Amino acid sequence: MDWLMAAWVGAAGGASMEAVDIIKSIKWHRQLPWNVQSETIDPPLRSPDVRPGETRLPAPGWRAYGVATVLRLFVSGALTGVIAASYPQAVNPLVSFLVGLGALTAVQQAATLAPLMVRSAGRAALNGVVEQAQQQAVPPPAQPSSTAGQPNATPPASNGGGV
Repeated sequence: MDWLMAAWVGAAGGASMEAVDIIKSIKWHRQLPWNVQSETIDPPLRSPDVRPGETRLPAPGWRAYGVATVLRLFVSGALTGVIAASYPQAVNPLVSFLVGLGALTAVQQAATLAPLMVRSAGRAALNGVVEQAQQQAVPPPAQPSSTAGQPNATPPASNGGGV
């Protein structure tokens, strides 16, 4: 399976995930998700969805959901295509579909962890620079003066006091 076909299968996985979200919204609100207004959300049951100051927001409309769907398909297809191009021997249709299903969550988690990874990498690089500077500041150990001019020379053996 080439990377382009894997990207299309991953986009199908993203579309499946979008369909599941729409189905859940229809079951919960009894209307299409783009028609759900913030005041129709039951606050005791849906408090995580309503933040302070968002109690009277208008419904997002079908255009906003269309843009969100296109972006989800793009993220699913792009991530699946990149993985398929990187590991072509390990990609099959099932793997591509599963990567497409979880692509949005994986990108969200990576975006959350990216600042931590950059900060850690910066500290590690700075630590390496400091250690290298400290090693350059310490002079190398001095060699004994009797063998300084002769490479691999051994000192003369004494024969018990006689000359």
